[in-house]
Amino acid sequence: MIGAIGLFALALVALLYALPFGLRLLAERRLARRCAAERLLVLSFDDGPGPTLTPKLLALLEAEDARATFFPLGQRALAHPDVLTEAVRRGHEIGCHSQRHGHSFRIGPIRAFRDAREGLETLRPWLGARPLFRPPFGKLDLATWLQLTRRGVRLGWWTLDSGDTAGADDPEPIVQMVLDAGGAVVLLHDFDGRPERSDYVLAVTERLLVAARQHGLRVVPLGAVA
Repeated sequence: MIGAIGLFALALVALLYALPFGLRLLAERRLARRCAAERLLVLSFDDGPGPTLTPKLLALLEAEDARATFFPLGQRALAHPDVLTEAVRRGHEIGCHSQRHGHSFRIGPIRAFRDAREGLETLRPWLGARPLFRPPFGKLDLATWLQLTRRGVRLGWWTLDSGDTAGADDPEPIVQMVLDAGGAVVLLHDFDGRPERSDYVLAVTERLLVAARQHGLRVVPLGAVA
């Protein structure tokens, strides 16, 4: 039988991790409903900036007069600040994806919040007044959530994963899922990596932009929806 201490531990884990997961699901459903109701497409890019890939994405977005949201890592922003400055100059939204991409469930609430706070501090020159934060791996504990909320930070979830970090190589299924849903917040990644992954990210971005124009979807940054 589970004793009192065991029950307390289970309750604490549920409070720290299960509750935020449930709140995330509700937030994602609200995002999906609003995107469908207003026919909105949000392109969001995590883990950059990539000195090669991100400028190519900026050029694609510029060609379609579209604005996206980038969630860079603080440590990569320090290495390539000019890329983020150019993204802001072109009208794109910058959020925060932490400093080092720490997994909240593995490193614990204290280190997870420190990672988030350090990332927000590093990225401050590019962030808006009410910045967006996207938790690494989509994992967030309640303590970090409450601390971020107290500081006026909004959470930037997504409704559709492009699969670019899972080996996807054909953009058409993602494009069709967006069209079937009537809009979406799409998760992509703009760090430099394997050429085939970068090629896929560029292809998905281009196809989604073309599909949005052809099917009457409005491309907006996440801050306009979240």
